[in-house]
Amino acid sequence: MKPGKISVLAPGLIGGSVALACARAFPDSTLFVWSRKKESLAPIQKSLPKAKTGTDLSGATGSDIVVLGAPAPVLADLVRSLLPHLGAQTLVTDVASVKASVEKELAPLLQGRARWIGSHPMAGSEDSGFAAARADLFQGAPVLLTPGKSIGADTFRDASVFWQALGARVIQLDPEEHDRQVARISHLPHAVAAALVRAAGTSGLPVAGPGYRDTTRVAAGPSDMWAEILLGNRTEVLASLRDLRQGVEQLATALEKQDRPTLVKFLDEAAQIRRNLSGS
Repeated sequence: MKPGKISVLAPGLIGGSVALACARAFPDSTLFVWSRKKESLAPIQKSLPKAKTGTDLSGATGSDIVVLGAPAPVLADLVRSLLPHLGAQTLVTDVASVKASVEKELAPLLQGRARWIGSHPMAGSEDSGFAAARADLFQGAPVLLTPGKSIGADTFRDASVFWQALGARVIQLDPEEHDRQVARISHLPHAVAAALVRAAGTSGLPVAGPGYRDTTRVAAGPSDMWAEILLGNRTEVLASLRDLRQGVEQLATALEKQDRPTLVKFLDEAAQIRRNLSGS
């Protein structure tokens, strides 16, 4: 797929990185970047001088691909406003961290109005906003595509080609399985990092080493955004917290009983799983 026009709506860290990556991967395509706030456009125009920018969604008219960079709770309202500017063959995708609820809301709105498929780039940092965006953010990163049951093969193919052009590795999951897996490898780690920082307090910060920094980095992320994510996937996050509680209780019991074999087994099993992570 060689898109003639790509529109990126709400360019924060992920959406902004999509825009920057598109400018590099598709230099001959028209790029439109929409922001709700006019004051947000100046840094976008500076970084993307060839792109068209604006606060009017009509600028997305004629797009082959539209990437929704807004948070999950506002996507439905954004799509309702966008509908008059879409064509039946327009590929519409998002970058939200929660997928089952997004699929339930957006698929009916876009049925027969555009080609819809959910996306979730597993990339980012504790920073937020367009100022943190990078053109190389998706290089080698997994992007999870979450097609609904009625999606056409051409839609999945075109979405895959698009993300691969930005450097990503495409993985397919259904929306519910996405939420189960991502709760455990993204949402739970953030919740645990926040709890760990609170438990450790501030007195030890002057002597903190790389272990503390590595395990708590994500806790510095934007609180409003992460509250939305945790609430949006609360069923799976709660299930993962129950699994974590069970593990913590096993660890505490081994320590209380000074049960070295059980403690070694617990730590060894965790180490073996962690070593299976590619690129570690």
